Amino acid sequence: MPWLYGWPMLDAVVVLCLLSLLIEVDEGKIKFPKRSPQIYMLGGLWLAAMLSHVPHTYFVGMTDAMVEVFKICFFTLLLYCSLDTPKKMRAISRLFVATACIMAVHALLQEVRGYGYAGSRPLWVPPYGDRPAEVRSCFFGIFADPNDLAQAFATAIPLSFTMTRRKNALSVISGVAISAFLFRAYLSTGSRGGMVAMVAIGGVMICLMLPRRWMRYVMAGGLLAALVFCRLKGGAMLDASARERVVFWGFGNQAFKANPLFGVGYNMFWSIAKGRAAHNAFVTCYAELGILGYWMWFGVFFLGILLTWRVRMACWQKRSLEEAYLYRFSGLGLAAMGGFAASAYFLSRTFVYPFFFLIAMLNATPRLAENVMGDETPAFLNPRRDVGWYVTLATFGSILYIYISIIFLNQAYGG
Repeated sequence: MPWLYGWPMLDAVVVLCLLSLLIEVDEGKIKFPKRSPQIYMLGGLWLAAMLSHVPHTYFVGMTDAMVEVFKICFFTLLLYCSLDTPKKMRAISRLFVATACIMAVHALLQEVRGYGYAGSRPLWVPPYGDRPAEVRSCFFGIFADPNDLAQAFATAIPLSFTMTRRKNALSVISGVAISAFLFRAYLSTGSRGGMVAMVAIGGVMICLMLPRRWMRYVMAGGLLAALVFCRLKGGAMLDASARERVVFWGFGNQAFKANPLFGVGYNMFWSIAKGRAAHNAFVTCYAELGILGYWMWFGVFFLGILLTWRVRMACWQKRSLEEAYLYRFSGLGLAAMGGFAASAYFLSRTFVYPFFFLIAMLNATPRLAENVMGDETPAFLNPRRDVGWYVTLATFGSILYIYISIIFLNQAYGG
């Protein structure tokens, strides 16, 4: 519909969403979570993105960050505030999966007949090294790269089992069918980053089958095993493209050490990587925003995982139908986020809407649990302990973990 070009439709939708939220808050239909630290962390992330350009006196970069990061943080805030019932969570899960299925049709059309929607052609990759030429399906916009498209397919697979209130034979069969369809579409992308997401999701799903208190220990063991793998087998798994990425990660670490507080500036990683992307969301974030912005960015991500795990622990008795759903959603939500985060280690997915939508969904899970379980439920979040200590320790620990993993990969490669 070319006649729509130039009309600010998205801006109009945002204004309507904001007005609707304000009306519902005023009428008491939605309770604005003004005491939630996530709201202030999102605001802090927006400010940190702008401030990252101040030490470098780059005014245009600051104004660009003011607009771009505000949109992402604002959408996340809207979704976080609106998700106050399990019914709404199921609706978002269905929307997430339905969107992935639409993209999957496009990917499979490209593989089968050579073109997808609007005559879009797949990506042809010429042969290099020992790898033959290949055709890789891709989508549009932020999913125009096959790796990003594969990441979306992998992330949607666990959510395909969270679309129904009850867990019965029909819901399981439909979830398996959708997962098989999305997995088939993932294969058409030929993505190694997507494969990492699939492995991570499979690992988390296995953890969900173990006794619930084992999960954190098994996950910690998995992270340590990944470090050992980087040291022993990482070099053998790296082709020329992947080895180049490791070099860029080293550039990012050097830039972070030179600019630890504010970074090199939002969306400026290209300036230290010869015009190339980092292909690592974590390195991109702390290299561009410094420790100030990375604490905010990683903090809302970490809180979502921590609080969702606590909800799963609290709902294990499944005293009601909604508690059973929250128990199921919390585990599968962790699997979806785990797959996205694992693949983000190899993809530049620092500021993208799917990631922040997942953040909003996981951070909203405790509010749903408190509404479902009643006033006798203990608070899932202790701001002083969880934000002041746990988030800070996890932030610095993640930087150290990534730094060591990059060193191991270079050593395994012989660099």
